[in-house]
Amino acid sequence: MYGDIVSDNLDDHPPIDKRFLEGAPSTAWRDFKDPKLRQFPRHGSKIKWIDYLGHGREGIVFKATIGDKDLPVAIKRPPPQPLPVGDGWREAEWPFEDGSRTVALLEKIRWAMADAAADSNTTIRIRDAPRRKADVIENLRAFSDEARHQSAEATPTAHDPTRPPPPFPSLPVCYGWTTVRWDELPRLDPPVQDEADERVDWHWAIIYEFVPGETGKTQDPAVGQSHLDFFYALGFALEAYKPDNWHGGRLVDLNDICSPFSDGWQKAAVRPRDAKKWFSSLGFVQDSTCSHKIVP
Repeated sequence: MYGDIVSDNLDDHPPIDKRFLEGAPSTAWRDFKDPKLRQFPRHGSKIKWIDYLGHGREGIVFKATIGDKDLPVAIKRPPPQPLPVGDGWREAEWPFEDGSRTVALLEKIRWAMADAAADSNTTIRIRDAPRRKADVIENLRAFSDEARHQSAEATPTAHDPTRPPPPFPSLPVCYGWTTVRWDELPRLDPPVQDEADERVDWHWAIIYEFVPGETGKTQDPAVGQSHLDFFYALGFALEAYKPDNWHGGRLVDLNDICSPFSDGWQKAAVRPRDAKKWFSSLGFVQDSTCSHKIVP
């Protein structure tokens, strides 16, 4: 099944940037505080819908290829929302807003860490075990242009309360946001609730690296621990463990984390975790299994 990527009616939108997601993002502190996800570069390319991957309250996910690229991607479409009315969006965040802000912030952090590793004139140091939201915000500021150069000029003391951040974990790469016409979205058999909303011309979507996974496959505690340590150090709140959202120890659904700049962030969800205990926990009731197929 094929569909077109389209982009229009974007005068009023969530935290996104119309510029294409190509090259380094801005890592100035003003942009860290207001992260915006850049646009998927290949608008107008054909989408070949390959398979249904899953759905939940944050949206529905499909495996697909785009244009002449054979490499599959994951396309996540959040729950349908009506077009903006009046001066803006409703006050409460919905998954597309939260997801866009989170992945844009992670992209800035990844680029800042790469820059610091390559440039001896910059460095990143964060406070260990952030206890307050102010500590979390200060740790995020450490990745900004201003703080990286400032830290490099500072002379460490014997009782320096800061340390380098944990390595960036193997999170799936985000390729940007896009829109897809509602009538080009694949239909499923049996159907999934709110597959598409006919009241709107198009639906938002975020395109990610496709990470293969098998239900019930053993998680890798070492890989998972690198994720958990990173999220704690940088103050990302983490939802309860959902087995389908972790493949081999990798978190593949980034709506499971919440940045301090999101409305849903809670300090109580930011704490050190042990991967072995984490992967043996189950904080939700799993839906009954049902095989959904794309209708040709």
